[in-house]
Amino acid sequence: VLILAETLDLRDVATAHHSRTVGWYAELTARRLELDPRRIERLRIAGVLHDVGKVGISDAILRKPSQLDPAEWSEMRRHPELGARILANAGLSDVAAWVLAHHERLDGGGYPSGLPKEEIPLEARVLAVVDAYEAMTADRPYRLGVAPEVAAAELARCSGTQFDHDVVAAFLAAVGEQAAPAFVAA
Repeated sequence: VLILAETLDLRDVATAHHSRTVGWYAELTARRLELDPRRIERLRIAGVLHDVGKVGISDAILRKPSQLDPAEWSEMRRHPELGARILANAGLSDVAAWVLAHHERLDGGGYPSGLPKEEIPLEARVLAVVDAYEAMTADRPYRLGVAPEVAAAELARCSGTQFDHDVVAAFLAAVGEQAAPAFVAA
């Protein structure tokens, strides 16, 4: 696991920071959902490694200072499948399944498979919420991040269609109780 995380760090510092933050948020949310300790730890690992598939995406796309065009977006949408393959080959089949589904939506409009909500693992639903929140609040080369309360309102607005309502509620409650660790504030 550490080797995979280090590979991501070396490949793209911004993605590595995002992934550490997603791992922390995933752990907080899993605790709030009262998952068992092993599942909490596996979900934290999944959060840290959810974007490991980006090692297979070109630097030009990862570091583009503007929004992606349709062809670039199509390439970027491959990262869950690439990540799942890497993780499955590393013996992390449970984590691989969650990473594969972390961009699926409850309404079936997600990717890569357009899964219906019944087929999206709870852990992937957690990753979807915390990944979206972190992506909204973080600065990107092409835009500034939004305020936490704006991101929270967007999660609430999309609750039940894009995101699992119970996960959104657990995440927002958990985040409201915690101070961010140094790597999140950095």
